[in-house]
Amino acid sequence: MGANQSAVYASNEANESFMMKKSASNGANELSVPNKTGQVLIFRSSSKWKSHFQSSKETNKLMVVHFTAAWCGPCRAMEPIIRDFAAKYVAVEFIQIDVDELEGVAREYAVQALPAFVMIKKGKAIDKVVGADKAALQKKIETHMV
Repeated sequence: MGANQSAVYASNEANESFMMKKSASNGANELSVPNKTGQVLIFRSSSKWKSHFQSSKETNKLMVVHFTAAWCGPCRAMEPIIRDFAAKYVAVEFIQIDVDELEGVAREYAVQALPAFVMIKKGKAIDKVVGADKAALQKKIETHMV
């Protein structure tokens, strides 16, 4: 982001979080394209997730979905690492999904332990890391982002 912008999260009535950026010059919010600025996109609505997922099938971009939960300590410990990865690997899209909010999505990817990271490309799950293993996750991201 430019010097006059900062990232903020805002929720609408449907309880869906969007990544927003606020311009310091005019104070207006605008929807930001996920991860061009190294941010993590958070989904709290299955319809928004499905829509985003469908559009991602059209690209060859690697998507890393971080399955998490508010009560999961190792998940919380991984959040700053994921933000760092999002800033480092801007060609990769980082998504966060709370398993308690989107149980169906977690079931679809057979998430049984947390944290779990599912790598998706062209709409297909291509790899998975289970546990708070920064090195393993980084290796798989670097392997699949090409």
